Amino acid sequence: MQVVGRSKSGGEEMRMKRIVLLALILVFAGVLVLSHSSVQRTSNGIIAFITDWGSRDWYVGAVKGVALSIFPEATIVDITHDVPPFELEEGAATLWFSSREFPSGTVFVAVVDPGVGTERRPLVVHTENDMFFVGPDNGLFTYVMLDFGVKAVYQITNESFMKPPVSYTFHGRDIFTPTAANLAAGRKVSDVGPEITDYIMFDVGAAYIENGIIYGEVMNHDQYGNLRTNVTRKYVDELGLTFGDRIKLTVEGKTIETVFVNTYGDVEVGEFLTYVASTDQFAIAINWGNAREYFDADIGSEVIIEKIK
Repeated sequence: MQVVGRSKSGGEEMRMKRIVLLALILVFAGVLVLSHSSVQRTSNGIIAFITDWGSRDWYVGAVKGVALSIFPEATIVDITHDVPPFELEEGAATLWFSSREFPSGTVFVAVVDPGVGTERRPLVVHTENDMFFVGPDNGLFTYVMLDFGVKAVYQITNESFMKPPVSYTFHGRDIFTPTAANLAAGRKVSDVGPEITDYIMFDVGAAYIENGIIYGEVMNHDQYGNLRTNVTRKYVDELGLTFGDRIKLTVEGKTIETVFVNTYGDVEVGEFLTYVASTDQFAIAINWGNAREYFDADIGSEVIIEKIK
């Protein structure tokens, strides 16, 4: 009886040890899962791409394959791959306009990179609204940094965030995308490399009002030829523009008289109009026409707006 009793006690003790061991394993596994879960990580699992690669070649497919190989649960978004080749300011504006609509924690891969393979640095910009922008140090992140604020900027040097071997001509695949995928999966942004403060930004000209006239410049144009300017709603309100007001408008030295309205259909087909676009910027268009072609305007073209009294 005593032997049987000891065996029963020993068996009970073994079961308790197994239960405790299993509980410890589950707790440890839970900690690991939680450390990489959306509850704990700053990122939300979204990786959004904007490039000038176009859709003809294999580049877009390759970077998506890299991202999914590293983080299969990623949600991949194509903002656009049709930024005009090498047009940094166009890319910067497009990135800014689109990124404003994404949730905090999104990781953006932005590649308009004529200096690929040179001494220009690969970066991660962590903005105050907890978004992450991965790409080249060439001014591409100027507008998001100005609007969202900057928590920190890091130079990517940690090879564990890269896809070896790193080519000279495809950093989008070998540095930017694997870094973005690792961040989306929950790795710390501070682990990518050293923090820097001497990053490149565009010299952005600000709009201003002088003697009742707004002076600004073209910031962006779309495929319809509509021109968006750096003149924000604040300046429109300060000038006192309301629906139906007549405007003397000069773009790239060419002057017309037009009207301030809400939308394209407020004027006849072929007529000019000005309005506040969905991006909250003063915009210029021709209903069913192309304002960019008419003015021969481009990014940086001077815009002068005067209310006709």
